[in-house]
Amino acid sequence: MLIAAKARNAGLRISDWFRQSAKAAVIRPRLSKEEASFLRTLSGLANNLNQLTKLAHSGGLVSLAVDLRRLISEVETLMERMGSDDS
Repeated sequence: MLIAAKARNAGLRISDWFRQSAKAAVIRPRLSKEEASFLRTLSGLANNLNQLTKLAHSGGLVSLAVDLRRLISEVETLMERMGSDDS
């Protein structure tokens, strides 16, 4: 309905309106390569956290303190890098 109205207002058939719209459209990637890299890194860190959580349930949290501190540091570093790209 909306497309038909836009085509009608432009004095075009729907197929012509689609053609012109497609030619004028600007397609942008959802994420930049750097943002995609950040997400892959964050996903890997999340997997590490899941593994550490499973180990904590079986071996106790104290045994994982060093690994957890390292993981938290990596997440903080990544978040700082992501935040500095908001220019």
